[in-house]
Amino acid sequence: MASFSSGHRKKPVSPAASEARDWAAGLPRDILVDVFLKLGPCREIMCGAERACTAWRRVAVDEPFLWRRIDMDKESSPTPSLCAMARAAVDRSVGQCEAFSGPIDKDSLLYLVERAPILKSLHISTNHKVDNETLNMALKKLALIEDLEISTSYSLGNLIESVCQACPLLEKLKVKLPDGCYISSNNEYHNGGLCEISAMCKLRVLELFEFELTAGGLMAILDNCPLLESLHVTGSFCEIEQRDAEVLKVKLTKVKNLILPDDVCEHDDDIILGEPGAILGQ
Repeated sequence: MASFSSGHRKKPVSPAASEARDWAAGLPRDILVDVFLKLGPCREIMCGAERACTAWRRVAVDEPFLWRRIDMDKESSPTPSLCAMARAAVDRSVGQCEAFSGPIDKDSLLYLVERAPILKSLHISTNHKVDNETLNMALKKLALIEDLEISTSYSLGNLIESVCQACPLLEKLKVKLPDGCYISSNNEYHNGGLCEISAMCKLRVLELFEFELTAGGLMAILDNCPLLESLHVTGSFCEIEQRDAEVLKVKLTKVKNLILPDDVCEHDDDIILGEPGAILGQ
């Protein structure tokens, strides 16, 4: 009589588990898409929902609409695994991605812009390998970009200049540096950095974190951004003379939402007549 080892026997599937899988697989495609869209960051789909059953994975992989907005949690570091996941999400969008948010390295950034020609919103955190040349090259390929947010782990000289030259249609720009890593407006503003902001006549929201702002720099922003509604700058303020303060007070009345640095930068050649906020009437 033939005998069979227990290792060759299939483990019986409980009726409850089988019914659960059948129920999940039987959901209409449009309902599954709605469920996936409400899960939040794309990692919730790629690392969770799509692994429930074959039918769910098929929807996750084959439905480009799910990937029009790719959110990979930009507060994370651009690790190889996250960057690989981001590239996979971009592939699934099949050129329909309109918004991307997440950590990204040099190769993944270039990969993204080649495969997302209609991208309008880009929120990224980068590592040291994404230099100005790479960033400029990438941004020039995004003709429709309106909303740009860049968080870097280090200082990028002439970063603002690169952005302004590459993205003249921007409506919102946010640049965030690490705490205590200021970009000096003496270089950015006085040597052409934000002079290029004149090409950004559609800019409505500007947020600069950890910047040294001068009166000249602030003047350039206000003169060259006629539609500006919100201005938020943190870091430090320097070189405010009384004659500049009077002019700036008038110009700042056109900005609906305004936050300027309270700290004063400590340089021997700075001329500061009191606290910046008090001088400008904040």
